[in-house]
Amino acid sequence: MAYALRFIAGRFKGGEFPLKSNREIVIGRGSEFDMVLDEDMVSRRHAKIATFHGQIVLQDLKSTNGTFVNGERTSVARLKPGDKVLVGTSVMELIRTDEAAASGESRRTSSKPVSMGTPPKSGPAGVPPPPSSIMETQHAMRVTVDRSRGMSGRISENDVTVPDLVELFNANRRTGVLVLTDPDEVEGRIFFRDGAVYYATLARPNQKQEAPIPPLKCFFRLLTWTAGNFRMDTLNPAPSFDTEIEGETRNLMLEGMRQFDELKLYVEHLPGRRARLKVTHPLRSKLSALSPEALDTLQLVLNHGEVGKVLDYSEANDLETCQDLLYLVQNDYLTTE
Repeated sequence: MAYALRFIAGRFKGGEFPLKSNREIVIGRGSEFDMVLDEDMVSRRHAKIATFHGQIVLQDLKSTNGTFVNGERTSVARLKPGDKVLVGTSVMELIRTDEAAASGESRRTSSKPVSMGTPPKSGPAGVPPPPSSIMETQHAMRVTVDRSRGMSGRISENDVTVPDLVELFNANRRTGVLVLTDPDEVEGRIFFRDGAVYYATLARPNQKQEAPIPPLKCFFRLLTWTAGNFRMDTLNPAPSFDTEIEGETRNLMLEGMRQFDELKLYVEHLPGRRARLKVTHPLRSKLSALSPEALDTLQLVLNHGEVGKVLDYSEANDLETCQDLLYLVQNDYLTTE
């Protein structure tokens, strides 16, 4: 049987490291080791994996930040196919490469020594940074660690993204809350139960939230954040909410990024979140020509005026609301104050 460690989340996602029989490999930041992970959370000599007599055994080498198997910190663990190993910010899955070869699956292999020190330039799906005019959001993340609380860090360019973090906690079946804070001190929270996203919030701490933004809309917005800070807090037990997000986490992520990708076509033609809109006076366009959804959006403009508040109060998602706003502006129902 042939095995490999496949990187499924983190800076080196997509890479693969083959495990040879009757051999030990050392994982660490030092350039002389077999698997080189050049990042702050990885110790110089972090862990080793021994493959002997058909057994694969992982041993932590007293690393500062620990080695995790299926979400649990461990000193020694026997690995089996499907197990997820977290070292630093990288999640690796143990796979059978002989089965992959039999099914015709292509893979990238490496030979000793292997350096994972040069991260890819784009995010997990090659998603570019969002426009700043509508979605007040953000540039990829650099992970460090808060040793008293768990994983935390500062969001910066050319590193881990929010979708990467969601995949990380999903793959490790974590229960807790990912807390994100943007440069304007808006705080976002993504709640996980056994790795599944089930709730999300957006608010300014110590301020009353004007609009009851649905949790799924909050989650979709947070996926696009690329600046600020983050931390992961453990919750035991996980809290319950009246209205929880339903659906498989990876499917939700794909839908959120699909909406965002399409949203970019509209936001460049609309004013920013803090801009105010008003109904054109005199109004010559016929209200009877509008769909019920566009009428609802027009009413939100009358009630709230500010673009950001219209997006927050709308029962539709941000993509649908921006489509309505653009139609109303282009057909002279609305103008900018």
